[in-house]
Amino acid sequence: MIYVHSMERALRYHPEHLAWCRGQDRLTFRELHDQVRRLAATLTHLGFEPGDRLALLLPNGLDYIKFAYACSWLGVIVVPINVRLSSAEIDRLLENACPRGLIRHSSRRPMLEFPGSWCWINRL
Repeated sequence: MIYVHSMERALRYHPEHLAWCRGQDRLTFRELHDQVRRLAATLTHLGFEPGDRLALLLPNGLDYIKFAYACSWLGVIVVPINVRLSSAEIDRLLENACPRGLIRHSSRRPMLEFPGSWCWINRL
């Protein structure tokens, strides 16, 4: 809920201020909000509902922030996974967390073994 409240507050009071600035990437709070809203709509279209878990195997960065905000908006529980973990460690973590889906960065090669019930999604 904190994510959603902080985004709404920033959007209300500082819509044109920079929310993200890294290299050439620049986003205002209004632009970030619009991207998060579209991402939340995509997750909803994929069937995610409040209480579902979504694992994020993403490096720290804008994609991670957008997914964290979108999940918070929907009531979806984020299962953060450190990108430096081994495949075996990630498999154990996923078995314990039982997420409904996994978002992985497109540079990360797919794991060889995973339960068929998981929804594997490359970075959107």
